Amino acid sequence: MKAPAITLRCDCGSEGRAAYGEHWVCPKCGRSYDTSQIPAEDYGVIASLDRRYKMVNWTIVALLALLVLMAALTEQVVSTFAGLAVVLLGWFLFIKPLVHRRHKHAVRRLTRTWDLRAEGPDA
Repeated sequence: MKAPAITLRCDCGSEGRAAYGEHWVCPKCGRSYDTSQIPAEDYGVIASLDRRYKMVNWTIVALLALLVLMAALTEQVVSTFAGLAVVLLGWFLFIKPLVHRRHKHAVRRLTRTWDLRAEGPDA
């Protein structure tokens, strides 16, 4: 799984995203920021939370798909389509927003602000 990107805000007001350990160059002023200045343990905690969120999502989707598959194997077409509709409505209206909201709260509790030193012009 891909690690979460880091949002960087330059002193000139420009904003961009970079992966951990990469350099980001501001398109407006040319300053460069090195994300490896961020403590590895801080970023590791946030990355593991993001991985866990993605795994929970895939696990729930797999379980719901198994439920629909079981209904399909009973060869009851109406029940299969009705079950699929209920599962999709449940996923998009209730389960996914709940999981997403919990993930956002967890990330908000862990979010850190780091002051990275700029390199380059006018640094």
